[in-house]
Amino acid sequence: MLLCSSAKVSRRMAACDWTGCTEPPTHTVTIDFPGEAPEAWQVCREHDRVLKNEAVASRPKAPLPVSEEATTEVCCGECGATLGEPSGLPAEERKPCPNCGSLRRLVKVGINETVGLHESIRVRSKRPGKGGWLRDMRSGDDYTRSLEGWGKRELTTDREHDQYREVIELHDGTRIESVAKLGDHRD
Repeated sequence: MLLCSSAKVSRRMAACDWTGCTEPPTHTVTIDFPGEAPEAWQVCREHDRVLKNEAVASRPKAPLPVSEEATTEVCCGECGATLGEPSGLPAEERKPCPNCGSLRRLVKVGINETVGLHESIRVRSKRPGKGGWLRDMRSGDDYTRSLEGWGKRELTTDREHDQYREVIELHDGTRIESVAKLGDHRD
């Protein structure tokens, strides 16, 4: 799938794959849409972000959570027997409870709600006695506003090995990976 018509037309290793850009490529971005062959791009720092944003924006929004409707159960107000009558039935139209003869009613209303939990973790490592972080890793659930849904994101910056790696996994199974030298990734 060609991501967008304004993008990649031909592969030129000397310049960014983004149409019209003459900057040297610094990032390798691999996009794997479900059911399609992966796309590999060689882009500059500026177009790394643009490409990832366009890939995310091209996906369908996350499905809305299914909410269950409230349930009602009409019971006898005296003995608690379940009765098969509507909850809004006026008192003068009620029939006596078959167990105890009472006309009192207890209406039980049940409401169901689903709560989702999301997590992420961040780990940093540094050499003892030295300033600054050698490696910074973040991994976990990440909310995407444009899709109004949750996915996963893993971000690793490794100063010791001059590496940057970001992996984004969307709710629909789309996987986007961006790899670069850390020095080329920074502005």
